[in-house]
Amino acid sequence: MAISDRRLIRLLASWTVICGLIAACATLSDQTEWIQIGTTTEADIVARYGEPDLVQTFQDGTLVIYRPTASKQPPPAVEIPTIQPGPFGTTVTTTKPVGQTADTLDPAARKHDWVKKEIRIRYDVQGIVREVFE
Repeated sequence: MAISDRRLIRLLASWTVICGLIAACATLSDQTEWIQIGTTTEADIVARYGEPDLVQTFQDGTLVIYRPTASKQPPPAVEIPTIQPGPFGTTVTTTKPVGQTADTLDPAARKHDWVKKEIRIRYDVQGIVREVFE
């Protein structure tokens, strides 16, 4: 009887993992569902994702690529060294974080969605989306 209980637990665990993987794949494709071919413009895409990582220009339009790179992530906190007087005439060196950087002050830098998977978008010469590849 203990063997059948173990099989049942393994079966339930396997199904849980499979369902989790399917859900993860489904959420990655959501990043381009809002794009409508023939209607969405290049300005709409740039407003949502920011400037592309790579741009290729052709006679019949443009191909842009967005990649989930580390350069798109928020920069690490900046710290500056400070020297303070210490006990018995010594000095103590510490670091203090800088409160705001140019990136945190710029509201446009914060409003873009993070790209989770590489996206390739082809525009026509008028800047209208013609194809989307994930």
